[in-house]
Amino acid sequence: MEKAKIFQLTPLMREEWFLSLEKMIDSDFAPNWNAWIGDRITQEDYRFVKEFESSVYSKKEVPSSVPPPWLILKIQKLKFTSSYFYERLNGISLPEEFHKIPLMTREDLQNKITEILPTDVDFSRLVVNPTSGTTGKPILAPNHPKAIGCYVPLIEYSLSRHGVELKKGHDHTAAIQLCHQNQTIVYATSHSLAEGSLFAKINLKEKEWKEKDHLQKFISHFQPQFLSGDPYAFETAMKMNLKYSPSALHSTALELEDNLRIALSDFFKCPVVNFYSLNETGPIAYSCPVHPDWMHIISEDLFIEVLDKEGFPAKEGEILISGGRNPYLPLLRYATGDWGEIQYGSCRCGDSFPKLKLLKGRKPVYFEDTKGERINPIDVSRILRKEPNILRHQFIQKKDGSYELNLSVYVPAQTEFIQKLESEFKSLLGSDADIRIKTDLPSDSGKIPVFLNETKEEKN
Repeated sequence: MEKAKIFQLTPLMREEWFLSLEKMIDSDFAPNWNAWIGDRITQEDYRFVKEFESSVYSKKEVPSSVPPPWLILKIQKLKFTSSYFYERLNGISLPEEFHKIPLMTREDLQNKITEILPTDVDFSRLVVNPTSGTTGKPILAPNHPKAIGCYVPLIEYSLSRHGVELKKGHDHTAAIQLCHQNQTIVYATSHSLAEGSLFAKINLKEKEWKEKDHLQKFISHFQPQFLSGDPYAFETAMKMNLKYSPSALHSTALELEDNLRIALSDFFKCPVVNFYSLNETGPIAYSCPVHPDWMHIISEDLFIEVLDKEGFPAKEGEILISGGRNPYLPLLRYATGDWGEIQYGSCRCGDSFPKLKLLKGRKPVYFEDTKGERINPIDVSRILRKEPNILRHQFIQKKDGSYELNLSVYVPAQTEFIQKLESEFKSLLGSDADIRIKTDLPSDSGKIPVFLNETKEEKN
C-alpha cells in the first residue's frame, strides 16, 4: 500500500485513519482491489461542505414554483462569466421572464460544455465523470471535489430522515457499495467528511474474490452501517443470499420498484432509502419515510420545475433542474429527461419541502449472456465508451436471443473497428453470441431507448 499516494489523494488524511484503511485493504478477505481512490478534500473544501451541511439540516426557504432570488442573482452573475449563459439570457428580463429562458438539454452538455463552463473558476481541481444516460451519447460531466463531497451530508441526511444515524470515525465503516458488473473499479477509501470513516466499493462477481466465501466474510468483518448500490446490485445480493443486516440500504441510479423495495426490506431487515440523483446534477431528492413512492427535494440550492409536453408549468411533466453546487456545471432549466409529478405543501413525515414522484424513471433493463447469466448494461456502456469514434449507441437483445448493436459514428467504420467490437462483446456475452453491428443510427438529438431486451418483453 503506497502511503504517500493515499495521503496525496486524501489531503486531510490522518495517521490513525490510514492505519484503519490499511487493515481493510490488507484484509485476508479483501477483494482484488484495482484502484486507488481519495476524496481530494482540502481544508477549504471541508469548510464549504460543512457550511452546506448546516444549510441542509436547517432548511429555511421552502422551494416553490417561483424562481427564488438566490437563483436569479446566480444566473445574472453567470451571464458575465459563461458565454452559454450570456446567449441564453440575452433579451430576457429577470425574474419576470425566467420561463422564457430556453431549456438546457443533454445535447448542450454534450456539445457546448466549453461554452457553459464559467471563465472565473480554477480548473486545476476539475474531475470528469462520463455518463451515457438515456441517449446513448456520453456526457463528459465536469465536477469539483467539494461538490462531490456534498454527497456525504446529503446521504447522511436522507438516512437520518429514515431513523438511521451514522457513527463516525476511523474505527467505523460507513458503507460498502455493491456492484454486479463484468468490470468495474474496486477500492477502499477513508472519508475526510465523515471523520475518517471507511468506505469500500466491491463487485459481487465471484471472480473478484480470492475465495468464494470471502465476500460474505469481508462484509461481516467490516460491518458497514449501510449498503449502497443500484436496485440490480441489491437484487443480485438478495439472490446470492448475502447474510447481513445493515441499518439501511441506500439505492440510487435506477428506478426502485415497489415490489423490489418491499422484498429487499424484508430480506435485509432494514429500511430502503431511495435516492434520486443524476451524474450531471448531483442528489435531487430522497424517498419519503411515510410515502416511499414520493421523494422530497433534498436541498434548497436546487430549483425544480415540472413542464408538460407543450412546455408549460404543470403538476405532471418533465423535471427541470436549475442551480446546484457544482462550480463547473451551473444548471439553467436543465431538462433531465425524467418524467414526474410534483406536490407542494406539508407532509406527515415532517419535511416541508416539495415531493416528486417519478413516473417515467430510468427503469432497469438487463440482458442475458449465451449461458443465461445476467449482464448489467453498464458493462455494455463501458465497452463503447472506450471508442472515440462512437457518437451514440443502442443495444438490443432480440427475441431470438441474438444481439443488435446500432451505432452512430463520426467517421465510417472500418472492418478492424467492427471486428474489435465483436471480439469485446463476445468476451462479455459468450464466444457463441450472435452479434449484429450496424452503423446507421441517426446522429441527431432524437430520443431513443438505449437498451432494449425484447426477450423480456415477450415473456411479459
